[in-house]
Amino acid sequence: MSKLVAVVYNPSKPELRQVLDKLSNLLDSEEVDFFLIKTEFFNFSATFESHEGLKKPDFVICVGGDGTILYAARLFAKLGVPIAGIDVGKLGFLMHFSVDDIPKVISFIKSGNYECEQRMMLDIVANFESGKTFSSIALNEVVVSRGKYHRLINICVEVDGEKLINYRADGVIVATPTGSTAYSLSAFGPILIPTADNMVITPICPHSLSARSVVIDGNSVVKLYVKHTEPTAQVVVDGQEYLEVSEDTEVIVRKSPYFAKIVKNPDISFFKILRKKLKWAEDSI
Repeated sequence: MSKLVAVVYNPSKPELRQVLDKLSNLLDSEEVDFFLIKTEFFNFSATFESHEGLKKPDFVICVGGDGTILYAARLFAKLGVPIAGIDVGKLGFLMHFSVDDIPKVISFIKSGNYECEQRMMLDIVANFESGKTFSSIALNEVVVSRGKYHRLINICVEVDGEKLINYRADGVIVATPTGSTAYSLSAFGPILIPTADNMVITPICPHSLSARSVVIDGNSVVKLYVKHTEPTAQVVVDGQEYLEVSEDTEVIVRKSPYFAKIVKNPDISFFKILRKKLKWAEDSI
């Protein structure tokens, strides 16, 4: 039975046309049916059902950087389809294949002989005082931040119903293990193994020398409250979806029942990716 492949691409990448042409030609030559989806990071709805006429693929190939895989993982989250990333970005921890690996990815599609990593995703719900609610899903992280206003905000963090801390900071990140090498890492958060069953809470520029990241159980429920903040703060989901929130809005974060299935490249490991992407020096001893 023929497999249907969705090719999700980031049109802003300068090398894109050449890579897409190569990929399309090889898919055609192998008689693999496919269709193209252009990322629209600033007009995103994280539900497959909201995209009218979108077909259900058997396999997803992303061409771009990590943001392209985040887009695809959120779009196809409920379908459980495998996702392989072709790297034409800058610092991709999720893009496990190079342009030269395209024939390998196509052979995976035809043979079905490949392995996937199950990556934790987050369900996010924001409850407003008016009774309005907002929900979304993330592969990397959810951020509650000061947004466009240049002042600290106060964020109360609860874990499983118990108060953890009140942060006075630029914001707070709640990240998955996958997201631990993204925004949380740049805010001096720890690196987690991507298949770990944990979340990490990382403050952004906290006004305290003692404020540190906290790693919690993956089954915990995190609640964030913005306190004494005017006029608004902002909730950002995977850097792709933005929501303004006011004081006392409740943001609830928990592990999603859905996972991102990231196709593994058998020739690389997570530690090898870390050494390459973070430019860790090789030890000569």
